[in-house]
Amino acid sequence: MPDAARFVAEEAQDYPVLPENWEAVTLFLKCCTQWRHAGMAGIRTGLDYSGVDVVMRRTDIEDPQDAFWRLQQIESEVLAALAEKQDQT
Repeated sequence: MPDAARFVAEEAQDYPVLPENWEAVTLFLKCCTQWRHAGMAGIRTGLDYSGVDVVMRRTDIEDPQDAFWRLQQIESEVLAALAEKQDQT
């Protein structure tokens, strides 16, 4: 089991996920190696959507458009949290 999936399995009781978001959350975790990085510091700039597309095509997703939209919402919030963390250091 990948580290991210193991973390979610172990910590699921601490981070409830609405049922309608579960597919997008699992998709996001499956795409954990698809981040683009910039600069010498390797700052994450977003997901590589061509890599995300490969993951989506190899995963049984009920509604790909909805899952991708939700994935983008998660991505946006993760990037905001990372930027906030960076500002604090």
